[in-house]
Amino acid sequence: MTGFVADGTLEEIQRRVPILDIVSTYVSLKRQGRNYVGLCPFHAEKTPSFSVSPEKGLFHCFGCGAGGNVFTFLMRVEGLDFRTAVERLAEKAGVTLTGSASSPRRHTRERAYELHRVAAEYFAGALRGPEGALARAYLEHRGVSADTAERFHIGFCPAGSGLQQALARRGVSPVEAQRWGLLGTRQGGGLYARLGGRLVFPIRNPAGNIVGFAGRSLGEQLPKYVNSPESEIFRKGELLFGLYEARQAIQHTRQVVVVEGYLDVLALAQAGMSQVVATMGTALGERQLETLQRMAEEVFVCFDADEAGWRAAERAFAVGAKVGVWMRGIFLPPGEDPDSFVRGKGISAMEKAMKHAIPLADFYFERKAPPSGAPLPVKARAAREVAAVLSLVRDPVMARLLTQRAATYLGVEEHLLQSSPPAHGTSPSATQPQAASNWAHPEETLLLAAMVVNRQVAQRMAPELGSSPFVTPGANELAQRIVAAWQGASEPVAFVAELPEELQAIVSAHLLGGGPLAGVDVIQVASDCVAKLRRRQQRLRLEQLRRELRAAEHKGDRTKILELQRELQELRQLSQT
Repeated sequence: MTGFVADGTLEEIQRRVPILDIVSTYVSLKRQGRNYVGLCPFHAEKTPSFSVSPEKGLFHCFGCGAGGNVFTFLMRVEGLDFRTAVERLAEKAGVTLTGSASSPRRHTRERAYELHRVAAEYFAGALRGPEGALARAYLEHRGVSADTAERFHIGFCPAGSGLQQALARRGVSPVEAQRWGLLGTRQGGGLYARLGGRLVFPIRNPAGNIVGFAGRSLGEQLPKYVNSPESEIFRKGELLFGLYEARQAIQHTRQVVVVEGYLDVLALAQAGMSQVVATMGTALGERQLETLQRMAEEVFVCFDADEAGWRAAERAFAVGAKVGVWMRGIFLPPGEDPDSFVRGKGISAMEKAMKHAIPLADFYFERKAPPSGAPLPVKARAAREVAAVLSLVRDPVMARLLTQRAATYLGVEEHLLQSSPPAHGTSPSATQPQAASNWAHPEETLLLAAMVVNRQVAQRMAPELGSSPFVTPGANELAQRIVAAWQGASEPVAFVAELPEELQAIVSAHLLGGGPLAGVDVIQVASDCVAKLRRRQQRLRLEQLRRELRAAEHKGDRTKILELQRELQELRQLSQT
């Protein structure tokens, strides 16, 4: 069903790994009838509203709306993607994933994790020993306590052959160490420690495995930072420093703050703000944002208060707009960075700055807005640049709202910022969990949920999908999967973890006796949703035709004008029937 596991495999994993076994390792649960209840791990609450049904294999929080099956739970609580969650649970269940990295590749990966763990132990020991005196002095100068260094497993890599010898004692060959970037080859021959003489920051994946290192020079050594090379376990664009250590704070606050520097993370965590992560010396990327969106409701960025930091915030908005993560920016006084600011002003000042964070969209549009009285070419260039970013927004409702806001900042008409969306290849895959913000229209979400929980609704919808009532990218493909599942051997609820979060919430709530589909005629609700979505399609098409007509009139294209006027008239008549 998912493309990397055979049909029936997800159901088999869920049978072998009861949801109660997994959830109870994170949540203290008490039996209440046929279900179990406890405090929700995804938002702060004092009265339990989190419910688990062992019989149905589902969880749902009636407070924050989080819900799904065992795969969904692990994804949310650990910040994993769907594939990784399936692999983790398959290993626990003793199920082989056909076509996955479950044998040779998995062995290689596990070996790599062990090798990096051994190296991290050596680096941490070296920091505490005589060779680490300079590194300890540097950390003390930067205000990093020994407890904080230990919490993040910070280490030091001595120059020389110490690392090679330590690895060899644990059965790691020089070839292996070179493969993963721990050792390098000198031009004249011989091996050397790539991070020699540097402070070492271990980088963990969301599951907690050390997958690479970042080494910071302690003097004039260039470059300032050296990272592990890209590999099958270390991809800078997907990883975030401090994410594993921050996971509990993120779960509790439902917030995450993204900074640029490793030392920024240490400073804020030491001061008491633990929900902080750092990029890996690169711009904030799509995969990183998707990971954070699975874990937090609010994403903040707090970059250095200089031109480079402000440009990084601009890029973050553009990437966030594309994947549907709407961030706020914490903007510090000029010349400050999070580390210097919290050490100089204290954590209360940082918390105050966080409360005054502004939407990155507003920051971006204000930065792009030309000065008053700017010549037309300058305004046109700004409009084209903003339009290019807005064209990437996948959620049509958010795209419209952002366009309205951008037009106000730039002082141009909305239609100048509207263009046909670029080709993204295929629409977002229905086999992967989609960002909840991509499913903003309530009738679409409710209709899909009705199809999941009611076979008759899915059967009635099957002929409608040829001229789909859906607008959201990927929705029609998901509807087709739901229909196919009902026609096959398993019910759609079996792949609830692959559904968008808003849809998971409705389905899990319904199956646990609540939510908007409880106590109503589900078939009638679905019929009403289809009618509303068809009317919505007509409105959107009318707006599009009016924009095209204005453009044709501006060009004086009489043939196009007549064609559009005819279609407008037909659509108006249809909407009145």
